Amino acid sequence: MFNFDEPGFPIALLAILGGLRLAVYVAERLSGPTMETVPMPLAPDAPTEETTAPEPELRPTAEMAFQGAVTAPETALPQPEAPTAADAASADLAGARPQRFFAELLDSGIIAVILVFFIIRPFVLQAFYIPSGSMIPTLQEGDKLLATKYSYRLHEPHHRDVVVFEAPELALKMLSQQYDKQHPIDYVKRVVGLPGDHVRIVANEGVYLNGELQHEPYVNALPDYCFPRRPDGSLESDNATVHQELVQNVQGQDLVVPPGYLFVLGDNRTQSHDGHRWGLLKRDRLLGKAFFIFWPFNRMGFVQ
Repeated sequence: MFNFDEPGFPIALLAILGGLRLAVYVAERLSGPTMETVPMPLAPDAPTEETTAPEPELRPTAEMAFQGAVTAPETALPQPEAPTAADAASADLAGARPQRFFAELLDSGIIAVILVFFIIRPFVLQAFYIPSGSMIPTLQEGDKLLATKYSYRLHEPHHRDVVVFEAPELALKMLSQQYDKQHPIDYVKRVVGLPGDHVRIVANEGVYLNGELQHEPYVNALPDYCFPRRPDGSLESDNATVHQELVQNVQGQDLVVPPGYLFVLGDNRTQSHDGHRWGLLKRDRLLGKAFFIFWPFNRMGFVQ
């Protein structure tokens, strides 16, 4: 089975199509003249510089009438026309039509590969698959969505954006997964905190952003945890790396998001492996903004 995410896949596909196109080109050169090289014959009725005087009309004389008849001139029988250069060219073109069709098909395939893998996918749009229920009810397990790759090249993320990003190494390590730079695992979460924001989560209440409780109709359930501090005042993390990060960025009861970072959560707050477990997300790990669900058809629509 082809793996479209392999870095070398588009290069290999382009090489195969290019090789086939070269073979078709060589076959076209060896098969004889084409439409562009066949000279067009002159029209058979084209006038020439030399003109011939018309033959005088024969009229019957009295002597001929007396003899009783006038002899009609003999009429030449039609002769079959000899094959022309145009007929030969038509036969050659008929034989070359399958080659020409295949060549045009390969040209279209090469253009499509270049557009999809070297322009659209890196800079415009990319499809992603949702493997878990961490974003229920906004995204269901098995959904396929499109994300714009150019959004965060033009502007900064906004609150409540649903973003796609490369999972941090620490996040994968917590789930006993191996981080592979050549084959990164992508996560989808919602932006809760931007640089400079003060974020606090209170169990059974929700998210406080800069001191205000947020209205979040898209969440599946209220969180059953406190963050960044537990009710007893201790930091909400048993991981040494996350604990150190919180120590540096917690002021009082709030997490202050530092420059170059985001704080993200899943909409299924009680069942999401997100920022309250593995910490802050680097801004440069963003891949794009999720904006449209295209599969399954009964869930097709824009991501809210």
